[in-house]
Amino acid sequence: MKNLLFIVLFAAITSCSTTPNSPDLNLDNQEITGIWQLTETLADPGDGSGTWQTVENGRTLEFTSNGLVKTSGSFCNEEEINETSYDNAEKMISTDCGENTFELKYELKEGKLFIYPHSPRCIEACGSKYEKIED
Repeated sequence: MKNLLFIVLFAAITSCSTTPNSPDLNLDNQEITGIWQLTETLADPGDGSGTWQTVENGRTLEFTSNGLVKTSGSFCNEEEINETSYDNAEKMISTDCGENTFELKYELKEGKLFIYPHSPRCIEACGSKYEKIED
């Protein structure tokens, strides 16, 4: 069950967009801009006992000041697309992988970036935690 949840979380985080949305020119995104590295993932087996698990050499996300987010991997599992858009006002990363569209909610808390899938694939609690490695 834990492996399945990790796969679902990974699929939700690695979804794609072939044409990023137009960025909001009024983004106040000084905190979010920069490069973030995945350090922990959260998966719950359905009983509330889920805990954050350490990830070594996790993927990176780069949030640019013009509303783009880039990843060291691919947002789509089959395609080599590694760029999509984010909305600082809505706190969402929206991705479109053909038939699959995903929205990822994010928040900055205590100097960390938390990303939570907004997808029916993640029924129980799940998420990922990133640390900023470069401004």
